[in-house]
Amino acid sequence: MKAARLKAYGDVDQFVIEDVPMPKPEAGEVLIKIEASAVNHFDLIIRQGFMAQYIPLELPAVLGGDAAGTVVEVGAGVTGIAVGDRVIADFAANGRGAHAEYGVVSATAVARLPANLTFEQGAALPKAGLTGRQSVDALGVQAGDRVLISGGLGAVGRAAIQYLKEIGAEPVAGVRPDRLEEARQLAGEALDITELPGGATFDYAISAAAPVAGNLIRHVRDGGQIASVVPVPDGANTDNRVTIRELYHRADAATLAAVADAASRGVLTIPIAKSFPLDQIGAAQNAVAAGADGKVLLKH
Repeated sequence: MKAARLKAYGDVDQFVIEDVPMPKPEAGEVLIKIEASAVNHFDLIIRQGFMAQYIPLELPAVLGGDAAGTVVEVGAGVTGIAVGDRVIADFAANGRGAHAEYGVVSATAVARLPANLTFEQGAALPKAGLTGRQSVDALGVQAGDRVLISGGLGAVGRAAIQYLKEIGAEPVAGVRPDRLEEARQLAGEALDITELPGGATFDYAISAAAPVAGNLIRHVRDGGQIASVVPVPDGANTDNRVTIRELYHRADAATLAAVADAASRGVLTIPIAKSFPLDQIGAAQNAVAAGADGKVLLKH
């Protein structure tokens, strides 16, 4: 099978398309024929070697965390997922990622892809959908709570906003001034996150846009909480006046199924900016680095 492999940390020229042996699912795993995968910012960070100390990979390695495809084999003990199922999958950052024609993933990180969604739509969902929902859950948000989401029109922000509306909370999208109207159509309420607030008015916030993390913190009252999926600038949280819960998503098949269901009902849409063939993974990563407005996909 063909796989896009990173042979050394560095620029996109370190990717090579190679024939590699077909992987075999072990107990608790499934083998997927991958039809589409997503390229995320995290893939760029790994490729450049910035995570090598924390996530050491045996190079050459296959990157890619989000995928959609069809199950072709299941390992021992797998239940609820069968050969022939169309699925979405949340691949671990272990060097056996989704940027290949086939991939093995834990069955606990797989959910069925609804029939009315394409593989491309499915590949845009896993990590953003999981991160958005788990950010809300980390804060313990209840119905009626107002929650500010920076990066409200990004993939994680959209997933968080959809989930907040689902549980009866009141999302407020924090975006650039030129995108306020678009954000209001999505969330119902929006504010210019590039401006410093006159006063802190939120008990809860979700930080999903690194450049304005400091601004977002100033919107939160003393004693409030922030779920942050981006780095928090040094000195932004003076005297630790708010609680910041830094998090990275975790694999969860039930939550992934809920994300897929929301997308199938049309209440969650993750825009797709561009699609590239697998052998143009370098161009796809460059598109992400350039700030593509939506998900960048690889079609396998």
